[in-house]
Amino acid sequence: MVANNEIGYERVLVPVGDKSDPNMLTQLSSTLVDPRQGAVRFTHVTTDRSFVGSQEAWRTGSDSVAESQHTLREEGVESDGTIRTASSALEGILEEAEEYDADAILIGWTDKDSVSSLVDKLLRKANCDVIVFSADDDPIDAESILVPAVVPPDENRLQMIAIMSQRTDATVTFGYVAGSEGSKEDGRELLDQSVDRLAEYGVQAQTELTGATNPVQKLGELSADHDIMVIGTSRGWWLRKTLFGRKTDKIAREAQCSLLMHKWQGEVPPDA
Repeated sequence: MVANNEIGYERVLVPVGDKSDPNMLTQLSSTLVDPRQGAVRFTHVTTDRSFVGSQEAWRTGSDSVAESQHTLREEGVESDGTIRTASSALEGILEEAEEYDADAILIGWTDKDSVSSLVDKLLRKANCDVIVFSADDDPIDAESILVPAVVPPDENRLQMIAIMSQRTDATVTFGYVAGSEGSKEDGRELLDQSVDRLAEYGVQAQTELTGATNPVQKLGELSADHDIMVIGTSRGWWLRKTLFGRKTDKIAREAQCSLLMHKWQGEVPPDA
């Protein structure tokens, strides 16, 4: 069993934009990083080649990076920052992740109507975990985490969920919506398995088993009682054919809480 607060990512890369942090990535990074030996790097990528635009982008990016660094240092978390110019934001992030040897990239998702092509490509090309976060509230204040169960839980995702639960004292609920894709008997077996495996990380989860003709809508209703909903990027029934397709966007629109999408390093997203 892993002791509380003794797990976490060692090197988390956080791409930042302007001074605002609508997704509260700085706070989430402090939750996910290993408190013993972990560190966070904030990076700003500019692609504007004009002199005036480039100078302004650098100033804005530098301020944003410095502000995020200062916040983490006040919390006792090691952090540094970089400003990078690249042919595209995607290439800049991937280059920085490789140089930093990041084991996780944490990026924001601000538009629930459609997932950006940047995030789509990043999830496909990054050689490390990718965490995409759309925040309604500060993740540090989370009291309840909902994890829809559609396949047996992966060890990497279980560990990340355990990290979040242990650092925030949030409860974890595995939920299963029975419908055309599975019976309640299937759901109960999967929920029990999920609870048992998360317990190996020192977290005792709750379960919620229900049925609906529209599982996506039902997930949205269930999310109203939680602060964060954690979903994966593949192998689930709603993402079987596309990484970011209509069902993913529907989940995002229906969600009544913050949404965290997690791709672990060895997970291969399906083709678009």
